[in-house]
Amino acid sequence: SYTIGDTIVLSRGLIDVLPDEASLAMVLAHELAHIKLGDRVNTKYAFYDRMMIPDEQLLKTFDFARPQQEEEEADKEAMTLLQNSPYKDKLGKAGLFLKALAEVAPETPNLFGAHLGNRLIDKHQQLRMAQLLQDAPKLDPNSVDQIAALPLGARVKVDSWDDQIRLVKSAPVNLTSAKDKMPFEVTPLIPYLTKYNDKANQQAQR
Repeated sequence: SYTIGDTIVLSRGLIDVLPDEASLAMVLAHELAHIKLGDRVNTKYAFYDRMMIPDEQLLKTFDFARPQQEEEEADKEAMTLLQNSPYKDKLGKAGLFLKALAEVAPETPNLFGAHLGNRLIDKHQQLRMAQLLQDAPKLDPNSVDQIAALPLGARVKVDSWDDQIRLVKSAPVNLTSAKDKMPFEVTPLIPYLTKYNDKANQQAQR
């Protein structure tokens, strides 16, 4: 996540895995704090209109991150915003999300890497908004009732036929096994198969 002026941008992957509104409020509060504190984006790369290097290679070398001091100040301001928000009694869920993130981050560093904006957890395993961990419940991967994070693709769907993006608003399904939670993992593809009926096709052509 990052800000451009007064606009807050969240990546598709982050929207996918946030389990509830309180966790979303945590991310938005941090970026809103940057806007409130007047932090600006470094625009030194903004005016190069042509490059001799392909974009995909160029972006790998860029790292548009804010200074650590600005991040710490934004964390403090974000906590003030959250404590005065409708989510002040639900912040334990946001802390639980951070615990789950910290659990898998060492194994999947590229998943949490950010070229635009700062990481939720940095290369030294230092979490943003770490104060939320104090009120978070204990992480229990074996509990089907505790959903700390969602799988990738749980909320945002991209139609490969027309490139349309839609937000999934279906009700959550009751889980029968803790293995079905799959936090931060890619959901498996289950194709819908039907038997081929040649007679039905011949009748349709008539």
